[in-house]
Amino acid sequence: MKTRRTILRAIGLLACLIFTGTAFGVDNAVGETGLYVTVPTPITTEAVTRIKNRVDAARSKGDQRPSQVVFDFNPADKDVASPNHAACAELAEYIAALNDVGTIAYVHKRTTGHTVLAVLACKQLAMTKDGVLGEVIGTDEPPMSPRIAKDYTEIVGPLHKPHLAVIQKMYDKNVRLGEGKKEPGGVWFVDLRRPASEYEKDGVQIPDKKKVLAEEGRVVAFTAEELRKYELCNQLVQDRASLASSYNISAGSLRDDPLGGRPPVPFRYTLSGQVDKGTRDSVSRVVRDIVRQKGNVLFLQLDCAGGDLQAARDLADELIKFQNPDNGQDGILIVAWIPNKAPDAAAIVALGCTEIVMSKRKENKTAEDNAATESEFGEFEGYIAKHPDFNVELWANALRPLAERKGVPAIVLEGLFRKELTIVKAKSKINSAKTELMTEEELRDRQAKGEALQFAGVVKQKGQLLRLNATKAKELGIAQSTLDGTDTDELYTRYGVEPGKVQDATPAWLDRFSAFLRDPIVTVLLVVIGFTGLILELKVPGTTVPGIIAALCFILVFWAHTRFSGQIAVLAGLLFLMGLVLVLMEVFVFPGFGAAGIVGIMLMLGSLGLVTIDKIPENSEDWIGYGAKIAQYLFSLMGAFLLAFLTASYIRKIPILNRMTLPSIEEKEAESPLESIPGAMKAAGYLGAIGTSATVLRPAGTVRIGDDFVDVVTEGGYIPSGTRVQVVEVEGTRIVVKEV
Repeated sequence: MKTRRTILRAIGLLACLIFTGTAFGVDNAVGETGLYVTVPTPITTEAVTRIKNRVDAARSKGDQRPSQVVFDFNPADKDVASPNHAACAELAEYIAALNDVGTIAYVHKRTTGHTVLAVLACKQLAMTKDGVLGEVIGTDEPPMSPRIAKDYTEIVGPLHKPHLAVIQKMYDKNVRLGEGKKEPGGVWFVDLRRPASEYEKDGVQIPDKKKVLAEEGRVVAFTAEELRKYELCNQLVQDRASLASSYNISAGSLRDDPLGGRPPVPFRYTLSGQVDKGTRDSVSRVVRDIVRQKGNVLFLQLDCAGGDLQAARDLADELIKFQNPDNGQDGILIVAWIPNKAPDAAAIVALGCTEIVMSKRKENKTAEDNAATESEFGEFEGYIAKHPDFNVELWANALRPLAERKGVPAIVLEGLFRKELTIVKAKSKINSAKTELMTEEELRDRQAKGEALQFAGVVKQKGQLLRLNATKAKELGIAQSTLDGTDTDELYTRYGVEPGKVQDATPAWLDRFSAFLRDPIVTVLLVVIGFTGLILELKVPGTTVPGIIAALCFILVFWAHTRFSGQIAVLAGLLFLMGLVLVLMEVFVFPGFGAAGIVGIMLMLGSLGLVTIDKIPENSEDWIGYGAKIAQYLFSLMGAFLLAFLTASYIRKIPILNRMTLPSIEEKEAESPLESIPGAMKAAGYLGAIGTSATVLRPAGTVRIGDDFVDVVTEGGYIPSGTRVQVVEVEGTRIVVKEV
């Protein structure tokens, strides 16, 4: 009995261990090591040399050498066509001679010209549904010279002997493509122009000599489906991740190498704060400056989070362009270094880099942590909670190209912000080394269709978002490597770079200046000076300089912040201008302190608060933050009033500042006799006189005094026409009246 209980306990413990490993863990089998080589377009002799150097260097690594070399002939997912036959033939000869590693041509867009020769030199051809191969020369171009045609038959002919007629149809419009049979079974494609006896020596029979497979009289560019039918395309794949799965290659090893064998010239840059449009522009300028200095490696440390996801996505595209430039220049290797964590926007930026390296120990561990805490990738829960309008479908589609480029199943990135997904790992029953990631529903459907797949573990449970630590990110191919600590010297050494030779990449002076202006203290100071100058310009007309200073301060505030506020920049600017117009109307059109002035001041304060936040307030937390900004600028306005009052009182007494103001009426009268001012003597005679307003006085208008119509101003109030008024003050020709 005791023995039976012991056996039952052992079985139960074993079951628990199996369940735990199945539910929460994923085995480490990630496929064989591969090498991903991006073939530039057009193919040049220099490019061929770099490709040779890179492949040879990888082949010399002994136990770490790749088992498969994937040649991507459509960099940046674009159509290609190389006219340089000599360079393409050199590359084709090199690839055809690689007998110690597998060679795979990856064609995912239209591929024409002599690039076709290099493609066909690979032992395997994998294409997507958008892939097209052929049309080495145009149908209307002169026939290919026998010397060049000889390369196609001698270099790639031995690899694709049964398909040689298909290849010839890619450059010879006169080929009549037909189908033959080779015993004991198998298809052999033939040129029906040639005598059947030429094929009979290879044991090939032609059942129907009148059946032509391809259009006659033209050179053909074959689709992936056609080449699959002709057995020249070995695999139809969806993307780079599908390619890795089809050939059992580690997805993480199928990454670009912009250096192409060049010696590294390294720089480092830390990206901190929130990611927004200004961040994208600033980082782009930094990378351009690195390229101008002949740099080709950038270690981009990510200490950023939050902000604008679209700006992060745009920045990822910018970084990809620098790695694969369209202008034929060499690309730059960008390594995303994550010492602590890369949530939301930072994760998207990292996906745009060439490689991702993560630390297995955070720098900012809390004192309560008893064990090392690994760095993290892709925490979106906080961002989604703050953005109820987050569009999951939109971002699933937006990140799919980044997943494909990294050779990572798109479902992994979808798991970062889809709670309803259950991601599982499936293993082939036929080839246990071949594994795939898919949803739980997809696994059941494919098993129901008879596919030999078995459940191999849960990657993400339903009801929670996927968060990856360094170890998991490396297992899934998102991170290419991990470090045990946060020492950047180890990071540099891993890439063959001496730590002392890594240079700091500094932002342009314009970015440093805008960052200085965005400092909260500097922003408040600019607002105070701006409002002070505006008040002085209204209180002491003619000074000019305070108005110029006010305009300059507000322009600097809006410029420094609207670069980062995106869509709300225009709204904030319009609100500020509207507020300014209302204030001016209150001063010059409707004297006093009424609705126009109050609303104008509120609009100006609101626009300043709006321009210094990242988005339109959407929840109580956002509105509280927005209110705090407005309160901050309200206090700035109060301080500006006090400063303006003191300045206006003493400005004419300060030796230098008094030159910026126009002299007062009393000063003018002291400098020149009253008699020298035209009309001043007559105006002085109206002092104390009573008349009737002939027009509306707001505050300027016309008053009838006796038989004279005199231009006057009020003390500041509004006086309707037909009202009795009295002249209470005369300064030169300026006559001031009040209602009596």
